[in-house]
Amino acid sequence: MNLHKEYIDTSEPNVKIKFTITFNKETYNWVNGKEQQKGYKITAVPVEKEGLFEVTTAFTGFYEIIYPVERQSKKRLQKAIDLLHENMDRYLAWFEEKGYTIEKSEIL
Repeated sequence: MNLHKEYIDTSEPNVKIKFTITFNKETYNWVNGKEQQKGYKITAVPVEKEGLFEVTTAFTGFYEIIYPVERQSKKRLQKAIDLLHENMDRYLAWFEEKGYTIEKSEIL
């Protein structure tokens, strides 16, 4: 379940970078069979928004456990949101390296 989401505009029409924060409570990643931390996870993907619909392409984004904690709380979620904003330049630079042009007026 998405606990928080934000969109950053790109220079392409209808294409935005979508950032979501979720809480990862699993310690096993079933996709790659590796251990993973519990905590708040940032997922970032480019999406094409058309009305109520979003289209995304597999393997075009990334995720990161930004705030490893054992349990959720409103205060911890706010800390994860603050960490997203603190790291936003680094995250957007990753997309710029992939060829996306970020609309600088949209950056927090």
